[in-house]
Amino acid sequence: MDKHIFFTGFMASGKTRVGRRIAERLQREFIDTDVLIAEKAGKSISDIFEQDGEATFRKMELELIQNLVKSTSPKVISLGGGALSQEVIVKHIRNSGVLVRLWAKPEILSERIARKNTRPLMAGLNNEERLQKIKKMLEEREVFYSKADFSVESSNDYPEEHVCERVLHLLQFWKDHSIDVSTSSGERYPIFIGKQMFHKIGHLLEGLGLTPSHQFLICTDTGVAKAQANSLTTLRNQTAQAPVFKFRAGETSKNLTSLNQLYTFMLRRNFSRKTCLLQFGGGVVGDMAGFGAATYQRGIPFIQFPTTLLSMVDSSVGGKVAVNHSEGKNMIGAFYQPKAVVCDLEVLKTLPHQEFLAGLAEIIKYGVIYDSDFFKYIENNADSILKKEESTLKYLIEQSCKIKAEVVGIDEKETGLRAILNYGHTFGHAIEKLTNYQTFSHGIAVSLGMRVAARVSTLLNLWSKEEEERQSKLLNFFGFPSHFDVSIKEAWKAMGVDKKVEKNNRNYILPTKIGCVKKHANVEETIIQKAWEAIQAKEVL
Repeated sequence: MDKHIFFTGFMASGKTRVGRRIAERLQREFIDTDVLIAEKAGKSISDIFEQDGEATFRKMELELIQNLVKSTSPKVISLGGGALSQEVIVKHIRNSGVLVRLWAKPEILSERIARKNTRPLMAGLNNEERLQKIKKMLEEREVFYSKADFSVESSNDYPEEHVCERVLHLLQFWKDHSIDVSTSSGERYPIFIGKQMFHKIGHLLEGLGLTPSHQFLICTDTGVAKAQANSLTTLRNQTAQAPVFKFRAGETSKNLTSLNQLYTFMLRRNFSRKTCLLQFGGGVVGDMAGFGAATYQRGIPFIQFPTTLLSMVDSSVGGKVAVNHSEGKNMIGAFYQPKAVVCDLEVLKTLPHQEFLAGLAEIIKYGVIYDSDFFKYIENNADSILKKEESTLKYLIEQSCKIKAEVVGIDEKETGLRAILNYGHTFGHAIEKLTNYQTFSHGIAVSLGMRVAARVSTLLNLWSKEEEERQSKLLNFFGFPSHFDVSIKEAWKAMGVDKKVEKNNRNYILPTKIGCVKKHANVEETIIQKAWEAIQAKEVL
């Protein structure tokens, strides 16, 4: 790991001792921020608090962290107990490293602090007063400690070396930590992208605070369970042989009837609110399992383990979970964020080419709606993409997730910017509904929808024919279908029940140039009808 490693936690939680051992193991410089601050001030931390006040100490702490994170040489850094109370310090840490929390029970902390009794905030307290103050401060500071990437217990029940080994194991998993999703409502969760990650899932669960006292349930479908049998077995081995619930594979199973089967399965086996649901599948399973987690006993944690390229770059990120209704797609659902997303590139080896294309359509979409440089990268690396070269695939997934994470971070519940992610979807959903979800997978339908939406922009002079052709050329190169005859009259009806219709206003996400789209309402029906010709068999631009 080439990032700084920061340790946080309450006083006497072992940050200095464990941090120093980790630094030795990794052959890095170890820094205790409290020690450096005391050296610079020429007096103890206790004297700084007493003579200059806590505000002065916090200012010195911030200046030190700002200087440390600029170093290109990765370090192990032990933070003061209250460092994370400064949001600016948290931002510096997240931009430059991994934040590890060490914790111990209040009684253990009190006993450790009493050994020296030199802590300024605990001075002059008897045993009971000290314990009560620790409990109160822990409760107050939990909001800050919860910002850690992962937590490890520092207990007197096992030696320090054991704590170090657990930290090192978790750091190994965090090597594949690519980005974080931070939502507008304040939630935050990590996305991991790497290889052979299922063998280390136990470390992830521990770091996320999902202890053996939690129950685990794996949700998958019949198709994934067969195609990914080895990975599924490994996942079960990492979760004490967690039971597996299988949905029937396919979009037509994404409904309340299937979801009710999951509820029944869980209720009859007495799954509690301490259950963590592990979603192991594509977008359909992710949507149903996620909605199940959002609603079972008013909400339980879940983790996304996407098994398709489409679900890695789209449905597993952002917290939109839902089931279909006979009147429309994804009409019954919720916004509910996972605890983490784990993208293991190994599962893509069994992915059929058409499913690969389904994910690639969403990747191309990100370039059209948000990032012209990313679109150009796809154009320039098209051969490598078709060969499914691992480094290229990882970059595509990472950049797609970054774009979606940025959009979701600004607009979690689709009140504004997030609507741009629907580019191609209004038309694609209509195609899916008209074909009863049997002819095309979601991603392929979206690729056709992108062609229609692009034509609308051309007809409205929002962008040029050349830009439309640029998108078409890229889609054609990868072998996406370019034609599908639909009943324009029926398509118009199908689009009328799309969930993006607001107060009878039909909304369309339309490109103004590669890398930029805008929302348009109530485009004339004649324009929409003509745009459908973009995918008609006899269409000529």
